[in-house]
Amino acid sequence: MTERSTGSVDTAREALSSSRQLARRVRHAQRGTWFPLVLLGLVIAAAAPFYRLGRHVVTCDPALGARGGVQIIDGGACVQVVGWPVGIYWIVAFVLAYAAIAAFYVYRARNRGVGARVLPYVGTGIATGLVLGIASAWSQQLDIVGYFPTGPVAVGMVPLISIGLALFVLARVERNWPLVVFTTGYLVVALLASGIGTRRPGVSVGAGLGPMWGFLPGLVVACGVLLLGGVGFALAERRRGV
Repeated sequence: MTERSTGSVDTAREALSSSRQLARRVRHAQRGTWFPLVLLGLVIAAAAPFYRLGRHVVTCDPALGARGGVQIIDGGACVQVVGWPVGIYWIVAFVLAYAAIAAFYVYRARNRGVGARVLPYVGTGIATGLVLGIASAWSQQLDIVGYFPTGPVAVGMVPLISIGLALFVLARVERNWPLVVFTTGYLVVALLASGIGTRRPGVSVGAGLGPMWGFLPGLVVACGVLLLGGVGFALAERRRGV
């Protein structure tokens, strides 16, 4: 009787262990973390010309401070920042990027026979991207400029934060704890690039580039973090043989 009970317990343990291993393999097969990281990193890199396109040196009296639009006073020069070029870019880029991510996960699910419910991530990414992108690019017209960081580096960088917020949803969808850790680090970088939590708005390394190109280091750092993260997750996936 005792031997029969012991055998039943061992069989149950083996079945439970096999079930857990199978569930873990399915979760790994559902993941495609590297693709959104790499794609969104490239989207950030492609935003640079639009930030530069929206910056113009204008004639003004630096002593009077910023007025007549979003203006940066730097070394006696006045730079007016027009938000619509980069605002339009983020709207189009977010919609196309998240549509591509959705298509990637659908293709992956059909190819492997298992898939993740990626629509919450795609919906969150588009919604937060559009809201923060529009609010950042047209903050003055919407009379909410006081809620966003300003300065040579920070203007219009808030959409970077939306990428991090949406990645938390992807981590939940994929049950991916390494992605939670990575996203936390990326979000800190995005907040610094957006000028939040720093004494001087923006990442300080950008101040040396002046108001016309001061945004560039923030974009490069945020882009680099996502690209390196994408490569890391791709290598981990390959090592597992998924």
